[in-house]
Amino acid sequence: MRNKKIGLWTIGWVVWMSFSYDAQALPMFAKQTGMDCTACHMQHIPKLNSIGRKFAASGMTQSIKTADANSSGVDINPTIMVKTMYEQTWDFPSSSGTIKSTSTDSGDWSVPKTATLLLGGRVRENVGAIINASYKDVEDNSIGGKVVYSNEIQDGYYGTALYTTDNFGPFSGMENYNSSLYKPLKTFDIRKLANAFQATGVGSGSATGIQLYFDSDRLINNNDHIFASIGAYAPAQDNLNMNIASNFIPIARLAYEYRIGDFNFILGGFAINGGETVSSSEPLHIEQKTYGMDFQIEGAIADKEVSLIVSNVFKNQITYTGQGSNLLDPKEFNNVDNQAFSVEGEVNLTPQLGLKAGFMTMNDRYGYPNSIHKPSDLSSDYSDNHVNVKDIDNATTVGFDYSFKVYFPMKLAVEYAWVDPYLTRMSGYEDFMLTLNILY
Repeated sequence: MRNKKIGLWTIGWVVWMSFSYDAQALPMFAKQTGMDCTACHMQHIPKLNSIGRKFAASGMTQSIKTADANSSGVDINPTIMVKTMYEQTWDFPSSSGTIKSTSTDSGDWSVPKTATLLLGGRVRENVGAIINASYKDVEDNSIGGKVVYSNEIQDGYYGTALYTTDNFGPFSGMENYNSSLYKPLKTFDIRKLANAFQATGVGSGSATGIQLYFDSDRLINNNDHIFASIGAYAPAQDNLNMNIASNFIPIARLAYEYRIGDFNFILGGFAINGGETVSSSEPLHIEQKTYGMDFQIEGAIADKEVSLIVSNVFKNQITYTGQGSNLLDPKEFNNVDNQAFSVEGEVNLTPQLGLKAGFMTMNDRYGYPNSIHKPSDLSSDYSDNHVNVKDIDNATTVGFDYSFKVYFPMKLAVEYAWVDPYLTRMSGYEDFMLTLNILY
């Protein structure tokens, strides 16, 4: 009952805000830059094009107010995002792979799935910031954000990003590519069946950290671009489950772009490597060894925007040891050892309508010792039941995005996925998802 009351209050608040803000109800960065949303986004929001990536690299400091000599330079604006979702699954396996349900009956509605208030933009000449506060239908409500200090150089920017997030992942400080290494910049809402970075958890989850970055054009000639970042993060937002100061893990990212004709080719790689394993008598520690690469093509064929994204997680191994490691919530802090590969493509038949398809495989390499999180309802050994349960021989996802405006910018996404699991005792399963995103 409490959640329903909160949901009704949120809807009413959002409606009231949408009429109260009037001109300020436009998405905040469009208002700040004086450009239409499509200037910075390719195909559909939130996927970024080269202009959008440059704005992000500036630390969100580019503003039309800088042309006004009497302006303070501050340009902070609000945006409200509301996401509604409907999902139905068929023959979805249980966590042990021993039980399957026939379907979710008539499906599950989340109205809204999330309602997020964002406030951000240019704070001063070299500083930008963004704060987001979210109501969530199922998960805990959250607040997060980042502050970016940027310096402009001849062909780009360098700077520092400090950030904390409840679910956007370790590269939330500065990551501008559409490979889903940063959760919001994804192609599919059925993300765990379509994208390797999301399926393995590399591009999502709680994170608090710092990134130093360099973003510049013309490394070799006028057709190329380079982005690099180094930093450290802890997989949490507070010290409730672990001491953040003792669990910062080094992270690094490198991407190189080269433009040929109407196409932009982007090759990137990343690494998360650090931490340590400790004895059961020492404080809780995390050790992580994660490596991967991504390849992207963006461009146009016959005036139709197209994109292709290849994501590969070679290794993703996370181990929690020390005091209380066996008591951590496995939904948020879980020992993992996995790898995955995915290909996603999208073509826009019109500027508003995009068709998309994806293919993914995943290999869960973790051994699941029977002493860890052993369910009481399993008569046989837990490790025997759970090994290879998460393995996916192949998952195919198709769908479309349709962007339109009825008073406010909206995006409708319809997606369908079918999965062939590795284990023969598990039947193939399917997932249907419909989402509606509204921007105020």
